[in-house]
Amino acid sequence: MAQRFTGKSVIVTGAGSGIGRRTAVRFAEEGALVTVADIDEAGGKATVEEIRAAGGTARLSVTDVSVPDSVRSMVDGAVNAYGSLDVLHNNAYWAPLNRTVTDTSDEEWARTIAVTLTGVFLGCKYAVPAMLASGGGAIVNTASTAGLVATPSFAAYMAAKGGVIALTRSVAFDFGKQGIRCNAVAPGLIQTPATEPVFRDPARMEFLTSKLVLGRAGNPDDIASAVLFLASPESGFMTGQTMVVDGGRQIA
Repeated sequence: MAQRFTGKSVIVTGAGSGIGRRTAVRFAEEGALVTVADIDEAGGKATVEEIRAAGGTARLSVTDVSVPDSVRSMVDGAVNAYGSLDVLHNNAYWAPLNRTVTDTSDEEWARTIAVTLTGVFLGCKYAVPAMLASGGGAIVNTASTAGLVATPSFAAYMAAKGGVIALTRSVAFDFGKQGIRCNAVAPGLIQTPATEPVFRDPARMEFLTSKLVLGRAGNPDDIASAVLFLASPESGFMTGQTMVVDGGRQIA
């Protein structure tokens, strides 16, 4: 396997399960020094153990991405442990399912924005200075096709992910000349522990699967492959872009 990240310090948020776990493992397989960040300590520990059992390097940062001091500590910890920060994958999210704008409570709206959008803002806010100190880096934000096209009764999540896409462009524009690239990956329907409620919802699944040109839902490796590409020198002339990985959802 190619070793595109040998010796590179990488943070993955939401790395305690699903896309985040698989992406963290894949970074480690390619030589990265991984900081596994998640609010779920048990899940984060399991990811660290998986990486170490395979001979990789990983450490745990128990992080609430909606809290500035927690995110600052996450970044400082990675720099102190590994000497730099080269890659940040902002992946953590939270959102209520089956909520139109009128059904969404004030608390659900606030929590979705705090984790899914503000968490990305805070990750970028504290990662950018650390990356500048070591000559640059790459940020990959997890957006969603829900930030690009409509999906039923998902108002807060759609708003947050649309914000992630716009924020990605802003960071790319402001810091590109200083050696920082910022891109997003927009997953479609991906089967993970976090999306199990979607897969148990017959009406939503009928709508979503009818638009999957490739005839299947995605898996965490589909997204991890895109994230690693966007974080690697192979995408060195890309910034401010949102890479859609959706099995053809948007063209149907």
